Amino acid sequence: MFEGICEAIHKEMDMLEEKFEGGGKLTAQDLEHLDKMAHTLKSLKTYEAMEGNSERMSYGEYDGSYARGRSRTTGRYISRDGDRGNGMPYRY
Repeated sequence: MFEGICEAIHKEMDMLEEKFEGGGKLTAQDLEHLDKMAHTLKSLKTYEAMEGNSERMSYGEYDGSYARGRSRTTGRYISRDGDRGNGMPYRY
């Protein structure tokens, strides 16, 4: 997913790398451009990962590892079944 976009961004980053390897100076505009490209790549990869988890959950492959919530009193994460993970129930 988004391979074409990611490839175009990587090519642009490679061209900037060649510029700097050739002795080119890093300008504020270059840095801003690199930051935006890196952010875009990270966002797309995050979206892909989230989309993959969504698909697994909808097809019944969910393993329950996220079945936790926060305690109303402490704000800490707890198991939704009331178990601390050591066989001892939470007290509310």
